[in-house]
This record gives sequence, structure tokens and C-alpha cells, in this order.
Amino acid sequence: MVTRRIVGAAGSSALGLLLGWGLWSVFADASSPEHLRPVGELESLPAVPRIGLARLDADPEAEAEARPQGERDLFAFGPAAVRPTPRPGPTPGERPAPGPAPPRSTPSVARLAPAVLDVRYVGSVERPDGLKVAVLISNDDVVLTGREGELVANRLKIVKIGLESIDVQDLGSERVRRIPLKAR
Repeated sequence: MVTRRIVGAAGSSALGLLLGWGLWSVFADASSPEHLRPVGELESLPAVPRIGLARLDADPEAEAEARPQGERDLFAFGPAAVRPTPRPGPTPGERPAPGPAPPRSTPSVARLAPAVLDVRYVGSVERPDGLKVAVLISNDDVVLTGREGELVANRLKIVKIGLESIDVQDLGSERVRRIPLKAR
């Protein structure tokens, strides 16, 4: 049994095929089909670059010395090698003064202070059995809830829930801060 839905689907697919063929015939240029060129004409393509696999067995320090000053291999792990600045040599006829070699300094890794998660304390809910749950809102308007001793937003530990404030501890530091009650 043929229904209107089947007839409509067949008609719309036929119309889509006809429209696709019409658009292809309008936009396809039959005089210069570049996508149909013979295989022998592919010589103009660029050569495939080769990967230097011999570098895997090479000594990284010798390779670093071979590179020009100021360049470094982006794929080598670890901090960049610190090269001492060249000192001016003795003038002709002058003897170099013997002395201790200058100590090589390693670059220090700067550690950023952990960013403080900015939240507002909007209230708490207390059940008849004495369980208090604090309600906080982050700057992104995400509602966070938690009890004393729980971790909120993977950053803040609720230390104490009061009537007009809440004490939270940032996990990045041992600092406990008090957040006062604020309505929107």
C-alpha cells in the first residue's frame, strides 16, 4: 500500500537528484576537467619530505653544540641549555689572568601563585537533624553546594559554615579566608 508519505519522500528525493544534476551541469566546465587528468601528469606534485630517523641515535648534546647560537630544538625535552656569554679575550702581548671558572647558572622555573577562585556566599540550608549545606555562586554563575569538610569546585575546602559568613581554605595554599553573606 502506497501512502502519501512514501510518495512525498520519493518525489523529494527525485527533485533533489534533479537539482543536484542541474547544478553540476551548470558549474562543471567540460572544456577543462582538471580533476580528470591522466596519471602521467602528476610529476608537478612536490616531493614527499623525508624524516631524519638517523637523528634518533645521535647524541643530543653533540647535536645541540652543532646548532647555531640562539637556536634550540623544539622537540627536545628539558630546559634550554644555558650558554655562557663569551668574554673578550686578552689583547696581543697580554697574558690571561688565571682565575676560577665562572659558575654556570641554571634557569630558575618561575612558579605562579595559584589564582584565587572568586565565589559569593548566598546562604545555607539546615536540615532538622543539624546538617548544614552552604550555597556558593562562582563568577560564571555556577551554583556550588557543600558541607563542612567537603571540597567545592576542586579548589575550595569548606572549613566552617556560619550564619553570616563561611570560612573556606584554598587548596593551593594553607590560607583560610572568610566570605561574607551576599545576596545578588
